[in-house]
Amino acid sequence: MKLINLHKGILKKDYMERNIGDILEATNRSRETGFHYIIFYEGYDDNEFIGGVMTSTDKYPVNILMNSSHFIEKDEAENDFKITFKNTKLVPAKLFKPEEWGPYEKVGQLTDEGIAFVDQHIRNLQPEYWQNYILR
Repeated sequence: MKLINLHKGILKKDYMERNIGDILEATNRSRETGFHYIIFYEGYDDNEFIGGVMTSTDKYPVNILMNSSHFIEKDEAENDFKITFKNTKLVPAKLFKPEEWGPYEKVGQLTDEGIAFVDQHIRNLQPEYWQNYILR
């Protein structure tokens, strides 16, 4: 990765190319930051992108069960993806994800069916921060 000059002399690493449906793992994975795996949804600005999050907990009935047809099992080199379907649920939220939680690593990929599933459930939602979502 090369460094690029953004604003006010701050240097940042180039962002990896991201596509809708990429499943990302943050470097900073504390409970308050990038703990959950993130589904890239769309770019936003130099500091944040918009994504969905996945969980496997059954604690919150509002989360929406996904299925195995939503996940690609292997990458282009035929290596197993780290994240595939394992009682995976979509949190019904469209969330801002700060670049400072990265760099992010691609650890999975949704199928076209999985992308359509996520889009169906979050496209009409307003983006928000996790801290606001959990207060609802």
